[in-house]
This record gives sequence, C-alpha cells and structure tokens, in this order.
Amino acid sequence: MTEALVRYVKIAIGFAVAWILLYVWTSCGYQRIAGAEMAPAVPPNESHVILIKERTPDLLVQGDVVAFEYQFPQLKAPFAGRVMAFPGQRVKMSKGELFINERKADTGGTPLGKPEDDFEEIIVPRDCYFIVMDNRTIGPKLDSRAIGPLGIGAVIGKVKK
Repeated sequence: MTEALVRYVKIAIGFAVAWILLYVWTSCGYQRIAGAEMAPAVPPNESHVILIKERTPDLLVQGDVVAFEYQFPQLKAPFAGRVMAFPGQRVKMSKGELFINERKADTGGTPLGKPEDDFEEIIVPRDCYFIVMDNRTIGPKLDSRAIGPLGIGAVIGKVKK
C-alpha cells in the first residue's frame, strides 16, 4: 500500500515539475538586441536581454520597453522600442512633440523629432501599439512615427533589464 502511494507521489511531482518547466519555457526567452535604437536603456550589442512574452495591453504599461520584429527591405532583426500608446488612444505629433489623448507624452525630456516634424492625429487601431525608440538620432525611423502602429503579432515580448 505504501509503495503504491510513494509511486503516485513521485508521478505527481514529476508532472508538477514538467508543468513548471513548460510554463517557464513558453513565457520567457532570450533575444539579442544588436542596434543602438534604445541606448542607453538597452545598450548596443547587449549580449542577450530577457524577454517576458507579454503582448496583451493589460500586461503592458506605457513606457515599457518591448522587442519587436518588423521586416524592412534590408533589415530583418529584432528592434527595441518603448510603448507609448495603446489601442483606442489618439496620437499626434506637433512641432516634434508627441501628444497622446491631447496630453503631451513623457518622452524623457527628449523631443521625438525635429521641430518641423508633424503628423495628423491618428487613433491606434485594435490589437496595435504605438512604439517609439529612445535614440531618435539613429538612422532611418524604424518605429511607429514612420511605419505607423505596430500589431500585437510584431511584439516579441517585454524587455527586462
């Protein structure tokens, strides 16, 4: 009787360990962010950053740094950016300053663009985010200011520092 009980306890512990390992494997990961688009928050050529695979708006807050993939003609690499607006929010740029729902967005004291950069107000569509990069002087604009809101499917996960 006790041998059978011990065997069932061992099987139960084995299943519990397997479920825990499966959960960790599917909810966390490592990704290399090679560019300097988020310097100094994510240093260039950071060996690996931890990604928590959170994509839904209820798990992300404004200002979270996320990794995303987007295919550009010559580039296919993961990029990092800061979530600025969520589905249903109104976003516009006036004189290089970003406004979300008619309030000036907190961009860390750095304007998002040149004083002549403007775009009309848009409403972030369902299942999309408005993502900007911290290092705004680097190369072509590869964030939502140039390509528009990014779909949830493009977001790989939240970057943990």
